[in-house]
Amino acid sequence: MQENELFVPDKATISNLNELSLRASLVDEARSIEISDLASAAVSFSVSMLNEELGIYEILSLLSESVGFGSYTTDEGLVEDNRSSVFSYVSSLSLLDRIDFVRRYVRLLREAGHPLTEAQFVGAAGEGERIGYVRNQYADEAYDVFSQEFRDSRVKYYRGIKECAAALDSGEVDYILLPLEERGGVRLPTVAELIYRKDYKISAVTPVFGFDLGADMKYALVGKGFKHSRHKSGDDRYMELRIPQSADISVTEVLSSAGALGMTLYRVNTLTFDTEGESKTHFLAVLREGGDGFVSLLTYLTLFADDYVAVGLYKNLE
Repeated sequence: MQENELFVPDKATISNLNELSLRASLVDEARSIEISDLASAAVSFSVSMLNEELGIYEILSLLSESVGFGSYTTDEGLVEDNRSSVFSYVSSLSLLDRIDFVRRYVRLLREAGHPLTEAQFVGAAGEGERIGYVRNQYADEAYDVFSQEFRDSRVKYYRGIKECAAALDSGEVDYILLPLEERGGVRLPTVAELIYRKDYKISAVTPVFGFDLGADMKYALVGKGFKHSRHKSGDDRYMELRIPQSADISVTEVLSSAGALGMTLYRVNTLTFDTEGESKTHFLAVLREGGDGFVSLLTYLTLFADDYVAVGLYKNLE
């Protein structure tokens, strides 16, 4: 192949595509204006419901039953060879409209004097500071890190993880420390299943190395609800979401919406658990926030997904 035998797109085709992009931008702007009107109406409804002392989760559940963006129809006169491509373009509008609506809804609600917070979406733990764990050098190292987030933490030691879980369930302690991941980010199956079965929440994660720095694993601070720790500019913050493989919302949509709302994917794994003799697979996605928190994504999920679980909310994994 000679150097001059390269593919060169037709200049007229590129010019036509540029012109079509300009035309599309005007249509997109018109659509965005309509979405803005829809978001404004939804905020007015939400404020009236807040004045009736409804919680934001209940309000979003009400909105989810009726909010819509049209039928995404295509022209019946499309050439058959183009129909599939055009349908794909139009179908992609559904995700874009939802993201645009959520952005505007969250901003307009904040401007109306009702800013949303992460704590409104994910349950907070109590004020207790009793921490239980199985004592060893790695758990002691993790406790030294986690205790800095408490004013006056108190420790109780147990012989095994099952005893720790029983103490948390009974209210004997407020949090337990669990070994979460081995070297390479491999999650411990027994701990992953315990968190799933008990619906525990992860409020902090830290790497531990031991006295000889030979270990490379992570420990988690686990409770029945989330401890909303202080964070400052520059902290890396993460949220773990568990999404059943059978959920109405796909993990692809979750990751796409998260990316559009300023988050990046840190890791995604699959977990399989046996429930009543049936194996059920879940995706476990760990997302890193981009500086604006997770409120927009939690709003999106509450509106458009009814089958997800927030498992972790923590900072500074690395």
